[in-house]
Amino acid sequence: MKITLFLFSFLSAATLFAQTDSFSYDIPNQLDELEEKSLWATEYYAHVTSSEGTIPYLSEFDDTLGYFSDTCDFCTACLEGTVFIESETQDRVVLNYASRAKTSLINCRECEKFKSSTLNVESWGSVRWKVSSGFGEGVKGYKLVPYRTIAVDKNHIAYVSVVFIPDAVGTEISKKDGTTFLHDGYFFAGDTGGAIKTNHIDVFTGVDDSHPFSFVKSTPKQEFKAHIVTDALIIKELLEAHQ
Repeated sequence: MKITLFLFSFLSAATLFAQTDSFSYDIPNQLDELEEKSLWATEYYAHVTSSEGTIPYLSEFDDTLGYFSDTCDFCTACLEGTVFIESETQDRVVLNYASRAKTSLINCRECEKFKSSTLNVESWGSVRWKVSSGFGEGVKGYKLVPYRTIAVDKNHIAYVSVVFIPDAVGTEISKKDGTTFLHDGYFFAGDTGGAIKTNHIDVFTGVDDSHPFSFVKSTPKQEFKAHIVTDALIIKELLEAHQ
């Protein structure tokens, strides 16, 4: 077995929940002239758990990372793609999806939560992990930013695109530190996923599993309108927020 040295990134709760941006952009000028998309959406978040159980989190080289979960926690981490493992000192290590291996550690159908899922849960046991930071990484190493990053199909919406969703404007977001803010409707295409095809987007909500966005219906039967933003300054600033 190859021996690999990992540099772990620990986050305090105060540092973790302070990470966001200003959410203060105005509605685009001449909105009706921007490219319009009909989309449907789901949400995903970083799963939070403690290191308990017998299922190991393995690296791309099949080395153990020293953290474990029970079946349902491990499978939920695979579904979301990022997991925060809490330590006894209340710090957290961030593990992010890295790759898939030929061997599977577990059958996620054994978890009641996923027993009847229509997703390809049988493949989740082969997920391998890497140590990350912040809220984890999307495509091309972009940082995941809560309430701002979306996963897209690059053949439908190009990576680094900024997408304006009118139905998100004014959504009140309650952060874990007790503060609230109103969303401005802008999202950054910085992630993808195996289930994200054509006009399906997945909205990243940090560690928030409260489903704050009303436009997220989790069904392709309920679409909404979105627009591809062309403002160079907004694109630049959201790109920088993800780097």
